Amino acid sequence: MTNSNTESRIVRGATAAVRQPAFIDRNSFSLQLGVKVKSISAMTFAPDGKLLIADWKSNALHALSLPEIKTAESGSFNLYGVDSAIARSLNTQSDRVRVSKAIFSPKLNQAILAVDIALEKASVAIAIFDSNGKGTLHNLDELVEATISLNDTPPEDSLWSQIPTRSFLVTAMKVHNDEIFVAGLANADFSSTLRRVAYPFDDSITTTSVEIYHAVHNQVETRAPIRAFSIVDLAGSLYILAVYTCTPLVTIPIPDLKDGTKIKGKTIAELGYGNTPLDVVPFEVDYQGETSRWVIIANSSRAADLLSFDAIVEANSKEGLSKPVRVPFETRSGVTAIQAPISNAVCLTDQDSQFLLSLRRDPIQGDLQLVSIRKGAFFRLSDFVNEYDFPNYSYPEGDPFQQNYIRPFHQMMKTDEDYPELAK
Repeated sequence: MTNSNTESRIVRGATAAVRQPAFIDRNSFSLQLGVKVKSISAMTFAPDGKLLIADWKSNALHALSLPEIKTAESGSFNLYGVDSAIARSLNTQSDRVRVSKAIFSPKLNQAILAVDIALEKASVAIAIFDSNGKGTLHNLDELVEATISLNDTPPEDSLWSQIPTRSFLVTAMKVHNDEIFVAGLANADFSSTLRRVAYPFDDSITTTSVEIYHAVHNQVETRAPIRAFSIVDLAGSLYILAVYTCTPLVTIPIPDLKDGTKIKGKTIAELGYGNTPLDVVPFEVDYQGETSRWVIIANSSRAADLLSFDAIVEANSKEGLSKPVRVPFETRSGVTAIQAPISNAVCLTDQDSQFLLSLRRDPIQGDLQLVSIRKGAFFRLSDFVNEYDFPNYSYPEGDPFQQNYIRPFHQMMKTDEDYPELAK
């Protein structure tokens, strides 16, 4: 069997010039046309630690045993030029490599990226990076342990004359206990679907059709799929907390997801039109001895939405939205969201108690970055230039706000982002 490891290193440093990717190509990566795994539209972890991959081209879910990799030390990610790093290890250009998903493995303390490779033969792979930039590239067919086919797959047509409808077979998936919850489309007029798949795979699949009221569109919708979701406990009951394009936030009771049924989710917020949500991440923040719970939604076309978990619980206990939002001058309704300055995201995932992990595009250079964003701050200090950043700046003496809050905050953020020598 071909050795499928290609090691690469993304060098971090104090200046943009040093932050360019460098590589050590130690082994050959076998670029093969996928036989078992042909695409990656969603990833998550199974209860036994296997990597679950949704493969729309094969109409299947795969369970993969991850390669033997030593657990890395925990730390913030500051990796720039990720797509270039992978491309150079394959002796090709970065426009031939597309990284579409990222999740974080707490077991390995490493990020796992979904990679599409367009060379003489299209192929998919996973890249695994630690926070220091050491990476390995892996063929997927060699890792597959089990596969299950999905039923009622979408038809062979297209949207906007170019997007295969089948590519929405699985838009997102999460695991709870011994079940995989799979959002996407089925082959039906009432096509927006949630599937429950038993794990380990035993051919047991429960399929439920889901409709929602979309206040921006002022209609009940049955076709557009859930784009991102999480599983949450709201006042003692389990729910799917789902978000759709353009951007309704919906709760769906998990006990109601029964085979062959049609249910209606409760729309508890409209978060703005003209946007596709990317990820829904619940998390906690400990601040000054108090713990608060939040949900952050990463978006394709604007800053992230930050919502109080308590506000979601309260909204779910009431009637859902039933009246239209008058766009473009009224864009939001229901649960109030705070705009968090997380933008240019490809995806957002939970890293650990301190950080979110963002796969994002630099808006000027266009390079792909894998970076940690501190919870509670929700931005990276090094993305901006302001008064504090000039060499001759000093924090005002005798100002307790600047000295006791801003200064230590900046020191922490600069260390997070690999600029400790700039801390004052």
